[in-house]
Amino acid sequence: MPRTRPDERPESESPIQTADEAGAGDGAESPPETADRQMPYKPKYRPLWNNTITIFGLFLAVMAVMLLLTFGLFHLVSPAKNPYVDIVGFLILPGILVIGLVIVPFGILFKSWRIHRREPEQHLAFRFPHIDLNDPAQRKVAKFFTAGTFFLLPMVGVSSYHGYHYTDSAGFCAQACHSVMEPEATTYESSSHARVACAECHIGSGASWFVKSKLSGTRQVLAMMQDSYSRPIPPAIQHLRPARETCEQCHWPKKFFGAQLREIVYFTSDEQNTRREIDMLVKTGGGDEASGRAEGIHKHMALSGTIEYVATDDKLQEIPWVRYTTKVGEVLIYRSDGRPSSDPRPEGQLKVLDCMDCHNRPAHNFLAPIDAVDLRLEVGALDDTLPYIKREAVEALAQPYPDADSARQHIGAMLSDFYRQEYPEIWQTRRVDIYSAIDSVRTIYDETTFPDMKVNWQTYPDNIGHKISPGCFRCHEGKHVNQHGEKISHSCDICHTFLNPVVEEDGRTVVQRGPFVHPVPLEGLHAELRCDKCHTGGPTPEATCTGCHTAQEAFRAGTHEAFADFDVPAEPMYESVSCEECHDLSQPTSLEAIDEMCMDCHDDEEYEGMLASWQQELEPLMRKAEERAHGEDLEVLKALKAAGPMHNLEASRKILHEITGGTEKP
Repeated sequence: MPRTRPDERPESESPIQTADEAGAGDGAESPPETADRQMPYKPKYRPLWNNTITIFGLFLAVMAVMLLLTFGLFHLVSPAKNPYVDIVGFLILPGILVIGLVIVPFGILFKSWRIHRREPEQHLAFRFPHIDLNDPAQRKVAKFFTAGTFFLLPMVGVSSYHGYHYTDSAGFCAQACHSVMEPEATTYESSSHARVACAECHIGSGASWFVKSKLSGTRQVLAMMQDSYSRPIPPAIQHLRPARETCEQCHWPKKFFGAQLREIVYFTSDEQNTRREIDMLVKTGGGDEASGRAEGIHKHMALSGTIEYVATDDKLQEIPWVRYTTKVGEVLIYRSDGRPSSDPRPEGQLKVLDCMDCHNRPAHNFLAPIDAVDLRLEVGALDDTLPYIKREAVEALAQPYPDADSARQHIGAMLSDFYRQEYPEIWQTRRVDIYSAIDSVRTIYDETTFPDMKVNWQTYPDNIGHKISPGCFRCHEGKHVNQHGEKISHSCDICHTFLNPVVEEDGRTVVQRGPFVHPVPLEGLHAELRCDKCHTGGPTPEATCTGCHTAQEAFRAGTHEAFADFDVPAEPMYESVSCEECHDLSQPTSLEAIDEMCMDCHDDEEYEGMLASWQQELEPLMRKAEERAHGEDLEVLKALKAAGPMHNLEASRKILHEITGGTEKP
């Protein structure tokens, strides 16, 4: 039987199919017509795509395709990459396209459900279409669908691929979504790892760590949206992969050997900003005898055995317990808490030593003001001929400021006022140099301090070295002792060889290997102090007792801010007796040694053992005060311990009497 073309359909045949003719299969009859009443005919078939939801989805998809094409052209011709534009092109637009394509069938299904609910007699059902590519109309749709699929799939695939890699890029991590990472981004740009992508260290290779990072990233995005993230951001040291899976893909400490020359240049805080230099050999070493002797700092990582430790704080600075298992299986346990090695290890995190325990800030090191100023003086960014520029710049940088704008204003005002008042001639003749110095100091502040995130050079300890942070002295401070009575060495020469200049009789200057010569002579207890106890990164204290021991000095003078509410008096001998008359730095610090110093002046026997009697009096008072103190009183007791109760006996009695409620007579 010949096939009838659609345009040759007989006039008696309705151009609109009924539900039966469409194959609904529900047995519904055509609406009856009578002479008295003729019901309006309602077609059983309606185009389901013709609805607001589906049209909106198609609109989104079409617009996304057009914008993707525009973005692609822009990406090809743009010389500079913008992280925000990349987010739109690689993430947002492909997402809109996928959402639009998902909305299209959802709208069709929703309309079908809606018609069926309102007009159940139509018995609409979703049926698979009868595909006949001999039909020109269906063939046209198939061509359009196939072409669109081959066009869209590569576009979505390429965009997704670039989007995946872009989320691992430094631009995305540091600039786009993660504005809270401004401190880390700033230091990263000036670090030696500026060409290494963030994900190379923070994620590494492999699917498991990628999934962990993206799940963690989702949590961080929610925290950003809710403004509930920490200020400052906690250091990532506890959540990084082992260094052997990341760092050692490029760095291999086993292959290092020998020593490296290190030149440390610093400028004193005197009027001339005197330049000084320390030269030393850092015994980097290694553990591969094919390259050199197994020795030096990197031998920590090249040993056949393992080193483990327990840290009791989140920043891994307090390490009371270390276990070294030698290559022959001998276990040596070093403790600094005074407990025997056989006791259970202390509470805390048990970690295996790796590169990141020392190199914990390889790409995000915040220079302290004193180091940043020294660096700029050395390279000429700060003019060292300006009197006291080192001292004044560090002082300006170390002040606390509420925000960056206030910091810039105060830095400019402090330096300008100093030279205007102290050196009016230089202010008149070298104002351009002073303004240039102000700009340089402001730049240092912008690169090292971030008030919005509560970050400065003291926020994240740097474990390389031991000048401003404990660093190496977390373990190498001479207090960790093993079961055989052996200490972890804290001798300087195990890691350094200092090259000291020596002037010969004929006037020549030669370099000799020797111990470190501190600019200020240190003796007794001071020779054993950790460097970070004096070197804070801020202004250098005066090389006097009162220059470092400010709390004790203020307590003796009766001016300590923590005790302002107690109206404490000055120590009776504050004006007549100096620190040196009681403390002999060449002798160990003890009550007996100080008591002997006292007897040089008080030769009467009634003064013998005076300090011991004061201590016997104050100790029970202090215990009672600690039992009863709460709130602000606890901070007062903390300040009293730091200041040393016996530096002002009468003041200590008064403070403890008031805290205990007057139960003890002062």
